[in-house]
Amino acid sequence: MKVRTRPEHPATGAALAVVGGYLDAYTYVAHHGVFANAQTGNVVFVAIDVAHGQWAQAARYLPIIGAFVLGLVAAEWLAAHRGLPGLSDPTRIVLGLEIVVMLAVAALPTTAPSPWSTIAVAFAAALQVTTFRLVRETSYSTTMTTGNLRTLVTAAYEWLSGYDPRQRVVAARLSLIVLAFATGAALGALASAPEALGTRATVLAAGILAGVLVAIETHSYRSAELVRA
Repeated sequence: MKVRTRPEHPATGAALAVVGGYLDAYTYVAHHGVFANAQTGNVVFVAIDVAHGQWAQAARYLPIIGAFVLGLVAAEWLAAHRGLPGLSDPTRIVLGLEIVVMLAVAALPTTAPSPWSTIAVAFAAALQVTTFRLVRETSYSTTMTTGNLRTLVTAAYEWLSGYDPRQRVVAARLSLIVLAFATGAALGALASAPEALGTRATVLAAGILAGVLVAIETHSYRSAELVRA
């Protein structure tokens, strides 16, 4: 089953990448070095712990990985059933769910177990990475940067070598996304520090996501007005 996605404006992609970097830094700084966005690190941690016979330590990563998988399945389901009433645009639903999750995490008491927050963030990150895949016609990821960096370097090489001058646009788009992700990570690290917002720092991520949702709604409204005109 293939998720159908719509191309996003570069500014939308950049804003979502800021959120992606922000949340990665949030879970790492505020929740004991755990990554919730990309599961590569968590899978490696599980493998290392299993190799050393530290089964209990390995098990603590499994709920996060499971929540991420659940988020992927939920996003696939939303896309596959977009013909149903109320599901015509999964992007709105995903953004709304993310905002609710971010606010719920921020509302948790500071004494709440860290897994409650990291599991919720992993679910939200999976929704986002599955739903938002294109900036214009360029594939990208909003919650991890390895693939973006690879595509950026490849496009820049093909452009600068003269092999394909059209790759300049791709390189520019991916440069924006990578920079936005890094900026989000820096902001997340600062906001998640104990002397700042700490575990409640997801409230800022909710604000950015709300801004993206408003921008999408505004664009859709204006497009509909132009069609009616």
